[in-house]
Amino acid sequence: MACPFLTEGQAQYCHAAPMHKLILDGPGVKSSGLCTSPEYRQCQFAAKDSLQEARCPHLEMVHVQYCGASAITKLVPFSDSQLSSCTSGKYHYCDSYLARSRPHASTVPRQLFYSANHFWLDVDESGCCHIGIDELLADVVEKVDGVVFASSQGTHCPGLTLSIHGLEWPMFFPNQMVIEGVNSRLRSDPSRLTNDPYGNGWLFEGQALTGITDAGLLSGKQATVWQSGERERLAREIHEMHAPDADGGAPIKGIARLLRRRDLLCLLQDFFGNSGWLVEE
Repeated sequence: MACPFLTEGQAQYCHAAPMHKLILDGPGVKSSGLCTSPEYRQCQFAAKDSLQEARCPHLEMVHVQYCGASAITKLVPFSDSQLSSCTSGKYHYCDSYLARSRPHASTVPRQLFYSANHFWLDVDESGCCHIGIDELLADVVEKVDGVVFASSQGTHCPGLTLSIHGLEWPMFFPNQMVIEGVNSRLRSDPSRLTNDPYGNGWLFEGQALTGITDAGLLSGKQATVWQSGERERLAREIHEMHAPDADGGAPIKGIARLLRRRDLLCLLQDFFGNSGWLVEE
């Protein structure tokens, strides 16, 4: 399925010019009038043996695609592979699509799968998949200082290291996938990871391996019950071990910055460690 904002049209360009600049042709768009009228003869690229033509013979038409959600119209020939992400499930994690399609950043996109250490997995009908961290982990750390990816391509268990309040915390998704890319914008703007964990903060994209990538993960009602229990368990642990004097329950959001290094390590290992995977019977 293609992105609903992917738009097709016709564009013009001069194949005699040293640079092929595409000009969108259609209602409300300024066309290259010089090239479509006898005035083309004034152009330096006009062929001397075709000056009797009604329009410039160098003017070419091409079928193009462009993003209707982007503020900047970038025309790309229909056959160009640069827009492949717009014609696959990858478009769900495009910044332009997310900005236009969701009322607010915390919206969970679709039914997801979850691992015990709080990764989420999104797989569409074609096998295209994305991986990120869930809202509980994003709430606990609140602010990530850096993201380092262990691998950006190949068949692996996706792994990365998060810089969390002075700690380097390695995390691995439990199952293999064919990694085709990573969210490189997180390197320069790691705040995307916690501000929008289900959208702009995605981590890995690629292809799911049938029966492998989603093995042992929870989804649907099971995931909802588990997530609620995890949040309650975390609040209880924080209250009993780290904030016994707190009234009305212990806060979760941003708790990582309030804990001592040893306590933070224990909490991360208990809830977000690389062991104890969920296995469905």
